[in-house]
Amino acid sequence: MVLKLKVTARPVPGVDMSRSRLRLLMISLITLAACTVGFLTYLILHRISIRNTEPEITCETDVIRVSVNAPREELLAGVTAFDAEDGDLTDSVIIESISQFVEKGKCTITYAVFDSRNKAATASRTLYYTDYHSPRFELLTDFIYSIGTAVNPLAGIRAYDVFDGDITSRISMTTVGSDEFSGVEYPEVEFRVINSCGDVATLRVNIVTEERASTNVPVINQSNYLVYMNAGEKLDPLVNVESIYVSRQTYPIDDYGRDSLMADTSGFDPNKPGLYRIPIYCEAGDYVGSTVLYVIVEG
Repeated sequence: MVLKLKVTARPVPGVDMSRSRLRLLMISLITLAACTVGFLTYLILHRISIRNTEPEITCETDVIRVSVNAPREELLAGVTAFDAEDGDLTDSVIIESISQFVEKGKCTITYAVFDSRNKAATASRTLYYTDYHSPRFELLTDFIYSIGTAVNPLAGIRAYDVFDGDITSRISMTTVGSDEFSGVEYPEVEFRVINSCGDVATLRVNIVTEERASTNVPVINQSNYLVYMNAGEKLDPLVNVESIYVSRQTYPIDDYGRDSLMADTSGFDPNKPGLYRIPIYCEAGDYVGSTVLYVIVEG
């Protein structure tokens, strides 16, 4: 009789459990490695993205109104700058340019900033100068010349600008209605000057010659033969008279007497903007001297 034995393999306790744990560990390690690679890739791409980003300038308002004497800090008021890599760049913002006038007193101001990688950003807004006025002239003479003396009108005028200062060298002159001087009364001439903002100022004067045969004819000297005023203001046409030259002597006007002077304001309207020519006369016995005050009334 033969006995048959049946052998059945049974799992060894702990062996399958170790394999499961190993598989789980491998899966965890692979997952962790994948997450690490993904995170590092994200950091690298994010870093690259930040480096490729330009800085930004933000203006609190689209319009700024300042005085012509406003300092840099006031022109930069409300302007901030930020960069993704460098952070706050507000202190590095510069004024790149201020354009010529779009209209009188109105222009565009442009700001710029650079980050550490030399990437630039710009922003612009409208700039108004609240107290701006066009270039102004100063007249050193009344353009009344003695017959026989040299006539050089450009030697008797100066020009000044609130931004550029003395711009006398930029003055040009053209005759009006004639190309040449002729006769006793010369043609009208127009002076023209332009500032760095593109604003043009003009002034027309009459060039006159007269006979001054006697030293007894008084000569009226003014500190400036041109006055600017706002419409509606009061004007003393004798305000610039400094002295009287007569009989080869110069007398301060207070010593000579203001009552010897007379201004003809019959054609002058202080309420109407424009250019006016006010004759001023001085008596000295039987002789009468004259000069002229130019007045520009601004509206």
